Amino acid sequence: MTRGLLIAAPSPNSYATALKCLTQAVSDDAAQEPLQGRRAVAPVVLNRVQHPAYPKSVCGVVYQGSERMTGCQFSFTCDGALLRAPAAGAWREAQEVARAALAGYVETSVGTATHYHADYVLPKWAFQLGKIAQLGRHIFSRFPGSL
Repeated sequence: MTRGLLIAAPSPNSYATALKCLTQAVSDDAAQEPLQGRRAVAPVVLNRVQHPAYPKSVCGVVYQGSERMTGCQFSFTCDGALLRAPAAGAWREAQEVARAALAGYVETSVGTATHYHADYVLPKWAFQLGKIAQLGRHIFSRFPGSL
């Protein structure tokens, strides 16, 4: 893990909100992954915040599409996972990963990835993107061209 690009410093209230949403993404999507895999999920969210195709806030990215029955960007926001309380230890670990990412310390091996999926599923969008890396069970990819 190395220091990557910094996003604009959020106000204290928006920082707390961004930290919670990013922690949820790391906790719910990557809790069973090795540390490097958990660290790789956070920059995908932050890369989307910087990409013109996505909302301009961490929570906006994480919860995009959750108001619909289908179309969730992150499946845990609409599959009922948020109804279960996370294990305290796993939540603390995810929060540390999220806190580091918001401070600019990200897993650089996923580069400009804007997408990831587990290796046991094959979403229809996977064929349209460029694969960057696989860490643990997650395959990381991005739109063709640059961000």
